Amino acid sequence: MNALTASLGTATLALLALAACDDRQVWHAPDFTLARMLEQPKADPYEATSAFADGKTMRDPPPGTVPHDGLDDRPAPVVTRASLSAGRTRYERTCAVCHGILGDGVSVVATKMRGRPPPTLLNPRSREHMYATVTKGYGLMPSYAGMLTADERWAVAAYVQALTLSQRVSVASLPPDVRDAFAREAGAR
Repeated sequence: MNALTASLGTATLALLALAACDDRQVWHAPDFTLARMLEQPKADPYEATSAFADGKTMRDPPPGTVPHDGLDDRPAPVVTRASLSAGRTRYERTCAVCHGILGDGVSVVATKMRGRPPPTLLNPRSREHMYATVTKGYGLMPSYAGMLTADERWAVAAYVQALTLSQRVSVASLPPDVRDAFAREAGAR
């Protein structure tokens, strides 16, 4: 009988627990309008709150995080031969399709974009301007922030600047060793 009494007691407790359940909130028809958004809990970023110990609603970003809502505040990195080489590789894989290998806006894609072809990149611009354009996009060009890291975008900007300078420099103004290398290369052709 002890086992039977224990089973009945357990069954009685289970029935009482089920009877106490209130399922009215669970089985309501969904509201597909946007009106439900007006009645949700929310806080103004500048209001005080009891949700956090410091009383502020707006939170500081966690240490070590990188902002994604704008350009980073760090200065442009120093241009090195390695960064120019990386910038050239990224430029040729990502940008040259539209802007051309020389940055002059001459490409197969450009011939198909009659209404608004990609512009030449050979106009002198600051590296910061190029970085911002690659990061945020401009006109029909999308942002490449999701495709290129910040260092890669800086490298592309530096390479475009070097590409612009290379189209305007005279051979006579080059250092002697570079002039000699050009002369040897021209003689080999």
